[in-house]
Order: sequence, then C-alpha cells, then structure tokens
Amino acid sequence: MRRGLVRGVRYFVLHPVALIAVIALIVIVVVGVVAAPLYIGAIPGVTGLRSQTAPSATEDYLRGHRDFNADLVWNSLDADAQSRLTSQGDSRDDIQQQMDAAKQRGSQIAEMSYIGGKTLPDGTSMQFYLVGVRQQPGANVDYQPYMFTLDRDGKIAKVQ
Repeated sequence: MRRGLVRGVRYFVLHPVALIAVIALIVIVVVGVVAAPLYIGAIPGVTGLRSQTAPSATEDYLRGHRDFNADLVWNSLDADAQSRLTSQGDSRDDIQQQMDAAKQRGSQIAEMSYIGGKTLPDGTSMQFYLVGVRQQPGANVDYQPYMFTLDRDGKIAKVQ
C-alpha cells in the first residue's frame, strides 16, 4: 500500500500536467452531479413524464384486482368503459365471479409499481405501471406492463 502511494506521488511530481488533468476531471464530475438536478427539467419530455403521485383510479383498479374487490375495479372505470363491458355481457357481478375464480386458483398481484404518467393536450392522460402477477401459490412472479388511459375526470377509459 505504502509503495503504491509513493509511486503515485512520484508520478504526479514528475508529471504535473497529469495531476492538473485529474483535478480538472474531478471538478467537472462534481459540478455535473451538483448541477444536474437544476437542468434535468430542461430536457424535452422529462418534466411531464412523471406526476407526483399515482392517480387514484389506477390505484383503485389494481388494488381491486389485488384484493379481489370488483367494486373498486368497476368504480375506477369511466361511464364509457362500463358501457363497453356491459354491452359485451360483463357486469360488476361478472367481474366479481371472475375474481373469485382467480382467487380460488391462487392467482394474485404480488407487486404494483407506478412508473409515471403523461398528461395529453386533450386533457386525458396515460399512466404506466409494472405489475408482478403470481399465477399460483409458490410460482415465480411474472411482470407485466400496464398502460391506462384516463379521461379528463381521472377515470379509466382504457386498460392495455
């Protein structure tokens, strides 16, 4: 250890330009780390990518699936989405039956991670999640991306 330190000091004494270059590099890195938070918002698209908190409709939707509560899921949908489901023959009770069957199989949401969201010019928004699903007890978690389209009122219009 001591020998390496002596060699390093000797090198920088014999090559002062190398010492100046190392000091300059350290200063540049420190300034970059300190100044980055000030300029990150100036990068196009970064400021609108992540909202402060996850929307309540998406949280209710996923919590409803996690807790097998069809009321939470149904109430998180906007009127058009509810109408589409009804026209396809699905209702809140049908969703509950599907959830009860999934619960009996041991299927469950193991993790929900809010990635971020983006408000669109028409007042709607897109919200992004990574959801970990376990298909049966003891199985590995399978991660699936979820993309929600919210209407102007913050209700779910579409789930992808």
